[in-house]
Amino acid sequence: MKTKSKILSAILSVSILSASLSAFVSGSLGVQAAESSPTVSANKYKLKDNIQDGVILHCFDWTYNDIKAELPKIAKAGFTSIQTSPAQPNGTGTWYWLYQPISFSIGTNGVGTKAELQSLCDEAEKYGIKIIVDVVANHLRGDHNNIDNDLKPSEYWHTFGGGIDWKNRWQVTHGSIGMPDIATENPYVQQKVCNYVQELKSVGVDGLRWDAAKHIGVPSEGDDFWKSVTQYGLYNYGEILGGPDDRSTGNEDIMKEYTDYISVTDSNYGKELRDSFNSGKAPTSSGNWSEKGISNDKLLYWGESHDTWSNNKDWGFSNEMSQNVIDRAYAVAASRNKVTALYFSRPSSTNKESIKMGEKGSTHFTSSEVAQINKFHNAMDGKADYYTVSDGCSVITRKDGGAVIVKGSGSGEVSVENGGGYAKPGTYTDAVSGNTFTITSSTISGTIGSSGIAVVYDAEPEGPSASVNPGSTNYNTDELTLTLNCKNAKNAQYSIDDGAFVNYTNGQQITIGTNLAYDTVTTVTVKASDGKTTSDPETYTYTKVDPNAVKVVAYDNSSTKWSKVNAYFWSDDNKEMTSWPGKKMTDKGNNIFDIEVPDGAKYVIFNNGDSQTDDLRIADGNKIYSNGSWQNYSTVKPTQPTTAPSTTVRPTTIATQSTTSQPTTTQPATTQPSTTQPVTEPSNRILIGDVDLNGTITVCDSTEVQRYIACISTLSDEALIAADVNKDSVISVKDATMIQAYIVKLIVEDSYCGTYTENVAPTQPTTNVTEPTTEPTSIQTKNYVYFNNTENWSTVNVYAWSSTDSTYMSWPGKAMESIGNNTYRFELPNGAEYAIFNNGSAQTGDLKIPDVNMIYSNGQWSKYSK
Repeated sequence: MKTKSKILSAILSVSILSASLSAFVSGSLGVQAAESSPTVSANKYKLKDNIQDGVILHCFDWTYNDIKAELPKIAKAGFTSIQTSPAQPNGTGTWYWLYQPISFSIGTNGVGTKAELQSLCDEAEKYGIKIIVDVVANHLRGDHNNIDNDLKPSEYWHTFGGGIDWKNRWQVTHGSIGMPDIATENPYVQQKVCNYVQELKSVGVDGLRWDAAKHIGVPSEGDDFWKSVTQYGLYNYGEILGGPDDRSTGNEDIMKEYTDYISVTDSNYGKELRDSFNSGKAPTSSGNWSEKGISNDKLLYWGESHDTWSNNKDWGFSNEMSQNVIDRAYAVAASRNKVTALYFSRPSSTNKESIKMGEKGSTHFTSSEVAQINKFHNAMDGKADYYTVSDGCSVITRKDGGAVIVKGSGSGEVSVENGGGYAKPGTYTDAVSGNTFTITSSTISGTIGSSGIAVVYDAEPEGPSASVNPGSTNYNTDELTLTLNCKNAKNAQYSIDDGAFVNYTNGQQITIGTNLAYDTVTTVTVKASDGKTTSDPETYTYTKVDPNAVKVVAYDNSSTKWSKVNAYFWSDDNKEMTSWPGKKMTDKGNNIFDIEVPDGAKYVIFNNGDSQTDDLRIADGNKIYSNGSWQNYSTVKPTQPTTAPSTTVRPTTIATQSTTSQPTTTQPATTQPSTTQPVTEPSNRILIGDVDLNGTITVCDSTEVQRYIACISTLSDEALIAADVNKDSVISVKDATMIQAYIVKLIVEDSYCGTYTENVAPTQPTTNVTEPTTEPTSIQTKNYVYFNNTENWSTVNVYAWSSTDSTYMSWPGKAMESIGNNTYRFELPNGAEYAIFNNGSAQTGDLKIPDVNMIYSNGQWSKYSK
């Protein structure tokens, strides 16, 4: 076997061209040349250099890619750091499996891959954002069959078991919390975790959150774990719920020993904050562990955490509290000096079993009240704080700075104490509501807005911003009117579908969607400038959906390879929509199965009658469940008669279309000789526009043209003829556009869509066959090799060679092109006979390529078909 040791680090990006009819935009505006996106400045958002000095957004269960897409908004909201869910391998499904990993390594799980984590870290660095990864080191999955083999021996595990006396510190650090407790004092265990820490650092991770840290001992207890794992220059904080144990006194020294190495959570203070505001009162305490001698620069506060939300019960039941109550608690937590604070992105479900990894949570963090608290925190760094309760409000003043005032409930006029005389006297504008506040040496007075939170200080002017209302959404009308907004800007611009940027004024409206086919996605990008700085471009997506369409869910069977796939549906009130195992799903090819969602269904289980997925909450829109998460799924409905017109329709007008064309192969210039054998049907009767050759012209045919242009699929000789809608011997965006025009009954000059090819072959033999006067130009087909990536490698390469020539390429070969459904392809060099598929380290054996256009899947070759 050829075994190579070099590693290729490459990201292959395939951009699929989306051809559409022109969007008709209201108003007459001057068009400027398209501009490149401005370079992101790492200090543009005034974020802090150190994690402890800033605030943290907890993107609980989000995929790395979803986090990456929100980075501009996260930076703009003032978050210095983002906390992800654990990166260790542990499968997919319900959230708590992320906290039962099988290895100390970066693996593929329900939130992403190692390559996606590294990509997130690289992109976050451009914004000055730090990435914190949750690390599970106190235990591994309870079933030890699948954990790292070298950690299976009993010497690496504590044997006390469960039934912990929570006032007994030894039992806390040696007892099971549902999974066997690993012996963190063992040097080999420590080295395994250290290796993982270094791996995280190597991909760009900046900090670590240590799960169940109270269950891992400290040096005075004979455990040097914290000494070992915190030596690599990363930020570290530990989850210590309550305290090191449940004794009312006597554990402060242990807590201080933790803080010799890591920052720690003050969960009891978080409980007091949310409970107080939930009862409509301002909390009286200024802290918990800080009052017991723990330094503020070693503390982390929150209003709620994933434990208070996701476990069905906890101190305070935060999932039964309003977001506004938590925002008030967070406002107090994040206004303090030296303390870092965590803001939790709430999942859509409050039920423990329905919260799934990979599902994006709330983006309420972009709200003014949250963002302005963050900016206050960053601006007041290093200024001493003073906490008091006055006029029913929590008041946090900062020395020679400003103040945050949070009402226990409601809103309205307040006159509160200027605690310690810290806040600088003057007249200010509340950064949240815009109301005027007056600060004297002893009082702060003004009107608090509807959020119940006021942020009063000499804030730096906001930079330019641009937005679109409504935001990204689906629409089921023929047109959608959008309002373009800008703020603090001298100039604002928008672009549609990556076209040229056009100037607009605040409040200007545009219309998109006119005559577009259903399932067409339109993107609108906006940016603004104040003459000195330009805002980061904001892109919004709008999908036109069929108002009569039935919602569909799909299942990717590529990895499970079930012989049949069923869908079992039920609703919020546990009403069954189908009897077990549900309804059989429709095989759509390429291991994709789909089914219509019954009215009222909220949940689904995909299964084969024996094996099954977890309980899945059905995501909005048409979605496919693939590799443990929901993704967009396109279902296309015919929008024209199922029988094509039998007569030629001659166009009389020209529809606006793209002028950019893509090169393709040339069609035969002369008529081929007809066969000398009788035929019952015309042999070359091809319906122009029917690219998938199924007898009808639908949006699917336009999509096939787009896929061919983007080199994502190949077309047969007949399909190439059908795709050349204007018969110019070039397959281009024009042809895709003409097909769409035909579907919506627009007449386009030079389009032959809906007609049949001339020169139909006769149904009887021709006695006199005329040879073509010139040699027809043949349509070349490409020699591809395909690979089904069942191992879910983040990068797929192919290394090819022949029996006489091994110099086609250097190891690890060439990156293969993703064509969807976990399938990759590569055009082979002439003469190639052998191949190795690999990701730079893992690889197949030496494989003899049996024929052209073959796919290697699950250890065997077969003929590839779409």
